[in-house]
Amino acid sequence: MDEILAWLLFFGRLLLVMLLVGLPLLLIIIFLANAIYKKLSPKLEEWERKRDQSKK
Repeated sequence: MDEILAWLLFFGRLLLVMLLVGLPLLLIIIFLANAIYKKLSPKLEEWERKRDQSKK
């Protein structure tokens, strides 16, 4: 019984550490991707316009 309890405690702590480390990393990645997209957005729109004009 003690061994099962120890394993549950270990996995609980492991999950907690994964959340504490993973969530900030995920937020950093999301904000960086958003900032990069905002910088590239005008260029992407320009490329789309050029592509659409070349199709006509």
